[in-house]
Amino acid sequence: MTTRDLINASLKRLGVLDAAETAAPQDMADGLQRLNDLIDGWGTERLTIYKNDRTTWPLVPNQSTYTIGSGGDCDIVRPVFISDLNFIDTSQDPDLEMGLSPLTTDAWSRIPQKGLTSTYPTSFYYNATYPLAEVTFWMIPTSSTLLGVIYTPTAVTELGLNDVISLPPGYRRFLRDNLAVELAPEFDLQPSQTLVMSAMESKANIKRANIRPYDLYVDPALRPRQGRYNIFSDTP
Repeated sequence: MTTRDLINASLKRLGVLDAAETAAPQDMADGLQRLNDLIDGWGTERLTIYKNDRTTWPLVPNQSTYTIGSGGDCDIVRPVFISDLNFIDTSQDPDLEMGLSPLTTDAWSRIPQKGLTSTYPTSFYYNATYPLAEVTFWMIPTSSTLLGVIYTPTAVTELGLNDVISLPPGYRRFLRDNLAVELAPEFDLQPSQTLVMSAMESKANIKRANIRPYDLYVDPALRPRQGRYNIFSDTP
């Protein structure tokens, strides 16, 4: 299915076109714009994103901050979300990948000595600036054999009219029916309740399919000794 096919199918679902018709050029252009508006918006909804990319980039000794985004130190699409940020020591055989703890803005602001150095970093602070985001490692790594590793949910990219759409199961209905609902005001129409419910159901199905399990993290300082805790006596 191409983007043109999708837009025609959405207009037919809306009742603008009959089975034998195709969209006029201006309607096709408007449909493409609304579709890409939807795709752009869905990039801010974690569960509409089905894939998680892993990217590495070299770390410079004694450099704490790196830019993330197109043309940045880590040259990827600027992420809305970060799943994990780690580092790799390439001097190990095989390479050793170690996790880092994320710092909230409050936690980062409370670190009194942000210039402390160490062979390896222990945590990171992500600042979602635009057009390039920034990630700052703490403590500042001094090793010359390290790579940064970022895991990012990567949204569906915007489409051109002649692009062939190749997405996981469920996305075809999701795109078609939600685009039909989005296009309704363009034609001064009220989408049917059946269409609205279909659009909502298809989006819910996509989000359900994109749920991934995550490990529950508990700070070691909060864990009871020997892994046991008595809820009645409030003692280990």
